[in-house]
Amino acid sequence: MSTRSFICKEQPDGKYIGIYCHSDGYLTYNGAMLLDHYSEREKVDALIALGDISLLEKNIAPDPDKPHSFEYGQRQEGVVVAYGRDRGEKDIDAREITLEGAQSSWCEYMYIFGQDGKWRYYDLHEDEPELCSVEEDLAAEYKRMGIERPPDEYGFISPEELAKIKAQQAEMKKSETVM
Repeated sequence: MSTRSFICKEQPDGKYIGIYCHSDGYLTYNGAMLLDHYSEREKVDALIALGDISLLEKNIAPDPDKPHSFEYGQRQEGVVVAYGRDRGEKDIDAREITLEGAQSSWCEYMYIFGQDGKWRYYDLHEDEPELCSVEEDLAAEYKRMGIERPPDEYGFISPEELAKIKAQQAEMKKSETVM
């Protein structure tokens, strides 16, 4: 099952223009990906210009010399999968998205790139969602896990992976104190 989200940009009038993202909308994937790879207005604009997407990745544009499509075996690794560009769908353009509309959708999260250049989000599971900081809540999530956020780590961390990361980070700290 997918974790659906909206990815929006706040407009000067306070309205949100955004797109739908079908997969991995939770904080440790889409939130982290947006924070790490979409912190510049131009890149946010280019992402939203794609229209609705199936999967958010680090790169917007595929290598033009290699095949890239919606089909699993033909996707370039690390490239956004877009409904319009990669599957030819219509009526997927960015549009105004309101909190009320998002709450009555199937989406679980709504990410907003603010006028101040910071990412915030609404957890749409809540009855009265509050606008929260992606950066602060992501740091808190990893702190709850008992680890520092690993670089280039996106998604769910299994208990086995978590144990391995904890051991690696403990070993790193141990070797830093010896030096």
